[in-house]
Amino acid sequence: MAERTHASRLSSYKNAGHGNNELRRKRAELSVALRKQARDEQLLKRRAMSPEAGEEVHENEKALTAVEIVQGLRAQDLATKTTSARAARRMLSREQNPPITSMVSAGVIKPLVEALDREECPDLQFEAAWAITNIASGTHEHTMAVVDGGAIPKLISLLARGGVVGEQSAWALGNIAGDGPQTRDAVLAQGALPVLLPLMTVNTPASQLRTAVWTYSNFCRNKNPLVLFDYVAPALPYVSELLEIADQDVLADACWALSYLTDGPNERIESVQQTPKLLARLVKLLDHKAPAVRTPALRAIGNMLTGSDEQTDRCLDANCLEPIITLLRCGKSSLMKEAAWAVSNILAGTQAQIQRAIDSGVLTHLIHVIGHEDIKSQKEAAWAITNLCLGGTPEQLDALLSAGFLEPYCSLLSAKDHKAITVVLDGLSNLLQAAVKFGQVEPLCLKLEEMGALDLIENLQQHENEDVYKKALHILDTYFSDQDDVNAQPTQTEEEYQFGTTINQNINF
Repeated sequence: MAERTHASRLSSYKNAGHGNNELRRKRAELSVALRKQARDEQLLKRRAMSPEAGEEVHENEKALTAVEIVQGLRAQDLATKTTSARAARRMLSREQNPPITSMVSAGVIKPLVEALDREECPDLQFEAAWAITNIASGTHEHTMAVVDGGAIPKLISLLARGGVVGEQSAWALGNIAGDGPQTRDAVLAQGALPVLLPLMTVNTPASQLRTAVWTYSNFCRNKNPLVLFDYVAPALPYVSELLEIADQDVLADACWALSYLTDGPNERIESVQQTPKLLARLVKLLDHKAPAVRTPALRAIGNMLTGSDEQTDRCLDANCLEPIITLLRCGKSSLMKEAAWAVSNILAGTQAQIQRAIDSGVLTHLIHVIGHEDIKSQKEAAWAITNLCLGGTPEQLDALLSAGFLEPYCSLLSAKDHKAITVVLDGLSNLLQAAVKFGQVEPLCLKLEEMGALDLIENLQQHENEDVYKKALHILDTYFSDQDDVNAQPTQTEEEYQFGTTINQNINF
């Protein structure tokens, strides 16, 4: 049975009934590609651009150097300070190559952070917060210079005041938190979330709400380590309410936050699912017109489907299957791949969950993906079929055969992606093993030979990947060797099994 898994993927799977770490897949190397894509779609950090598009200074203002800006920030009169802070903000808001390093080297951070305390001059505070936001949008070293300069507690104090200064402070804190777990935890440990929550309501002005929810998503982001759940869980009821509004940016960032929170232990999935009305609202967003919303919503639901059987049942009870099937045929490769991954985790579940998926008509769509879509989507759909080959009942295997999966599935044996090949070899090994159990291996072997799959398996003995040729050799030695009576009687009596009733090319489980 060692061949039933392939270690780099199935070691991060889970399923009751097949062993806790055997089937459902959390993201292992799959996560690398998906998260790289996610960072294109949801920015870790954002730079605030000046409203004067392309205009460096007003006509009556002289362009200041970094040294002159620092000198001006250290002046005694507020007007000079404010003018210098505005000059710093404009310089740091350049669309191309903002001089963050030279500004930091000139010593701009200390006077900018001090300017955050000048309550008698909100304009100065705003310009300073904006400049700090853009410094924190730079490299890790830039962000750490802001943190080490003592900006976090002052920004949190300004956040509590609300208004445009509060919004700008939220933006700065979001950039700091987005840098990584260390800075994220530093922001949260100093009490940022309770101050942010009043902005995360449907009554908040649109611009402030968008910034607040994006900042919260960065509070939830990053792994190694995960965020301390107690820091971010109090916002879940707020997020649930926000899933009802029309603003696409808010919806997208709220869903990204949920995708980060569900990408972890089952206890976190449980807390998300137990938040009133959240799951039902999230499932509805799988049908949203904007891919920017559908993508993180699907990611969050997909993460939940890696959880316990009870958590998977809640997703199914919330009618997640229908929109997931729609996404399997949406034509957008990243969504089809993600949808196939979600289905693979349903088919890694209980036999009742497998049956619900079959009853939904998902097999036809999986087979279409395997036969017609890009290799990444094909591979995820093949995983779904492989899981069914392992965990399905005889009747469910009959349904799979009747759907006509075998030929397109076996065609992946000629793919260039060796992982796709190993997924199919695992599935065939599982299916042949079931055929032995039910006395159906001879017609199955004949069918594989007739369709040319046996030739493909034989060719894989020369494959450069060791895992591939070992799995191919195992199938050939075990099921196509004249030395063994592979069509032995079932190990259980017929009374112990309900054999399927569908005759598919003389294969009848």
